[in-house]
Amino acid sequence: MSAAVSVKQLSKTFGGNHKALKDVSIEVKPGEMVALIGASGSGKSTLLRHIAGLVESDRQAQTEISIFSQTMQSGGRISPQARQIRSLIGVVFQQFNLVSRLKVLTNVLMGNLGTMPHWKGCLGLFSDEQKQVAMQALSRVGIDKQALQRGSTLSGGQQQRAAIARTLVQGAKVLIADEPIASLDPSSARKVMDILKELNKEDKITVMVSLHQVEYALSYCPRTIALRQGEVVYDGPSHALTPEFLGELYGAESEELFLPSLYETAQKETTVQNISRDYKPTPAAALQEAMA
Repeated sequence: MSAAVSVKQLSKTFGGNHKALKDVSIEVKPGEMVALIGASGSGKSTLLRHIAGLVESDRQAQTEISIFSQTMQSGGRISPQARQIRSLIGVVFQQFNLVSRLKVLTNVLMGNLGTMPHWKGCLGLFSDEQKQVAMQALSRVGIDKQALQRGSTLSGGQQQRAAIARTLVQGAKVLIADEPIASLDPSSARKVMDILKELNKEDKITVMVSLHQVEYALSYCPRTIALRQGEVVYDGPSHALTPEFLGELYGAESEELFLPSLYETAQKETTVQNISRDYKPTPAAALQEAMA
């Protein structure tokens, strides 16, 4: 089975000498839900933007990024077929990226733009069938009652759920979420992560989500890739990410990877063996209550 996402020897330099990514190679299987963790500036967002084909890598012959065996970019050049390949990838950003003056339904319908004539998209000529699919997507994320409201009237958590609904309308096979809960309160963050987990489990959508706090990776993602200063320093089961192990990987930076209210508790835990080994979400009720 071909990888959903394959990244080979990816490097990215900004400003002539700042290495944002250093020879990164990862592979994500279809149907996986993978967390990317790391302190600010570790390269998480840069990696995801490369996978989505939004930015070119350094010009190195050995570099290649592919989505379901289709080359998104190679040797630092975006593929001529990139637009077609992007239709397989739904991207959810921290900033929501909704058009505030448009209705929520219209924002979600924009997920069709990559597969319909440009002139129809510009005129907003969406079919009844497309509107029905969009309403179903809004229902799945729990905000169908807000369909006719302007995007600006939604809370941050609702806007993020609308952005996820847009990827459903798009028919994405890979969902990339770049810090989707960084601006949300704990309750809204859990709702967004619950939705991503549901889409991964029920729709078999491959999910890559960058997270600033390890607790969410432990609760929702069986596998975690940890970045530090542009390099992969860990790629494996999330249950191995004890505070002690993270301290070895990140040093003082490890404190940044825990929610402030939970860091002291996490330090006292000597193991996270209560997280099931068959990659189910953590059953730790205390953790869920602390995040409420």
